[in-house]
Amino acid sequence: MSKSISSGNLKTGSGYRASGKDLIGEIIVLIIAAGLIFFFGQKTRIMSISIVLIILARFLILNRKGDWIFFLLGLFLGGGNDLISMYKGVYYYLPGTFLSLPIPAWMLLFWGEIFIFFRKLCRFGPFIGELPGFRRLIDLPLALDFLVAIIYRMVIYRLASRSWLPDAIFAGILIIRLLLAPPKTNERKLMLTILILGPLYEIFLIRSGLYVYQTGVVFGMPLWLIVYWVFIIRFLKAVFDRVEFYLTPRRG
Repeated sequence: MSKSISSGNLKTGSGYRASGKDLIGEIIVLIIAAGLIFFFGQKTRIMSISIVLIILARFLILNRKGDWIFFLLGLFLGGGNDLISMYKGVYYYLPGTFLSLPIPAWMLLFWGEIFIFFRKLCRFGPFIGELPGFRRLIDLPLALDFLVAIIYRMVIYRLASRSWLPDAIFAGILIIRLLLAPPKTNERKLMLTILILGPLYEIFLIRSGLYVYQTGVVFGMPLWLIVYWVFIIRFLKAVFDRVEFYLTPRRG
């Protein structure tokens, strides 16, 4: 059963809010990482050392309370999805690896940083919305997102090599999902922003020779991935809002 949560348990205006400085700091980290990938992406040992140093410096300079939780979420969820997708043949990393993994080991750490960036983006200005952002631990939008995420993975694991079919299925499912539980205004703004930023960063990594998709249409990127970016950021925000709720001090 879902658990009711009263926003009265939170202090008025409480909860982490990312400042412009916080968000810009994470963007700079991602830009530095992108530059390293462009020049040294095929040199796994250099990249591994570089990413470790970047992550350490990032936590020393930019750390905010709870960042390490989102870093671990990225490592396990983002990195885990990468591993499974590689085993299922959705895409292939081109650089070698000196560990018995199908992806460069440094990508696991990089996923941690990506999730920290997502945290800052979701908790920034026009994207944050009302706090705590939900009334039940498991509400209809989140339940639908869990279901859609499972269906998406089942579809792409089986149809990654097919052109257009997974694109059409992904788009159709997202339309139904949004009609059943329309996103809030702040969520729509967030989805539109990631629709621009996500594919641009993805295309850069693909063109830098980091990985290759079986059915790349848009500069090496499949169309279903654009749909997935729009879907996943709202899903992640819903999850992040709940994590933030439990990180926030309560009234006595």
